[in-house]
Parts: sequence; structure tokens; C-alpha cells
Amino acid sequence: MTRWRGKGCSRLLEIILECNELKAIPRMGWRVRGVRNGESVAEHSYAVALIAMLVADRLDVDIDREKLLKIALVHDLPEHMLGDIHAPATRLLGEDVKEAAELRIIRRLFTGLEDGGEYVDLWKEFADRSSVEGKLVRAIDKLEMFTQAYQYECAGNRMLDDFWGWEGNMRDFGFSEIRELYDELMGLRTREGHNRSDTSTNGEDDALE
Repeated sequence: MTRWRGKGCSRLLEIILECNELKAIPRMGWRVRGVRNGESVAEHSYAVALIAMLVADRLDVDIDREKLLKIALVHDLPEHMLGDIHAPATRLLGEDVKEAAELRIIRRLFTGLEDGGEYVDLWKEFADRSSVEGKLVRAIDKLEMFTQAYQYECAGNRMLDDFWGWEGNMRDFGFSEIRELYDELMGLRTREGHNRSDTSTNGEDDALE
């Protein structure tokens, strides 16, 4: 939040303190599904950056790895103020409304930092899917969510079936490497008996994001 401002800190230190607040922001999709001690937004962002680093070395397309990792690290920074708004709430608000608020927050966050506009532009590439790096982080963002869901299921959570089959969570899976990892994960999940849902829902109302 803004409570770090006006304490005599440099602008850089203020930004670092604000971004560190992501460590205390829970991923709400897990919380509403009854996952205890679920991951924070910061933990999710770390995992996205890690997957991005590993996947980038295996892609058949040219990737700016520095840009890719920067986008992975900034993609959820607006949530330090907005919080994590999970998918059902996003659909009620409207994705355009949510992204407009996030853009205002990311601009405010980096105001006063030399070259701060670069980070805003990188976030916009993620939001707008306007670069191959932005599109790839979009895909990895969802892949990481699925890997976390699988791990929560392995730990005993039984409330995560519905969203697995919702195509909205896979709309950015245009990279064969990402789709292959997802298919491998689904195969593993099925073999281990986590894929038990016999409902007719496609998961849209409850899908995590």
C-alpha cells in the first residue's frame, strides 16, 4: 500500500517494500476452495518465473529471456494493492474493468522510478498479449496454477475438480511445450485417481485464475 511513502525512504526502497506485500496476499481461488495455508501471490510469481526460465530453453521460437523473466516477475504486482481477484469475481466485474484498475496501480507503483515506464510497458505486454513473451507468461501463469492444483490434490484437497476442464484456463496454451506439459500432468492426475469428477459442469463458475 502507500504506507511506505513519506518515511524518508528512497523511491526504490518504497517500491521494494510495496512489492514485498505480495508475500502476505493469498491466492483467493485456493482459499475459497478450502485449501488451508494456500500459497501467496509472491510464491505463485516465483514459480511462474522458474517455469519460464526452464521452458524458454526448450522452445522452438525466439524468446528474449530477460524480458520473459521480467514479465513473469511483474505480472501480478498490481495485486499488492488490489488483492487477488479470482476468476468468478473477475467475470462479474468484467476483465476490462479489472485490467484497467491493475494498469492504474502498476503506473502508480513505478511513478518516480527512473526507467519505471519500462516495467509498466512489460506488464502491458502481459495484459494485452502483445508480445511472444507476454503470451508465454500468460500460458505459464495457467500451467503453474494447474501444477499447484495437482499438488494440493496430492495433499488431500478434494474440492478442485471443476475447473480442470474449463477451456478458459487453457486459452493461452498456443505453445506446444506448454500443452505437452499440461497433457502430461493430466495423465499423471488421472493415473493417480484425482480425476474423479462426474459432474456435468464445465467448471466456468468455479474456475480458478
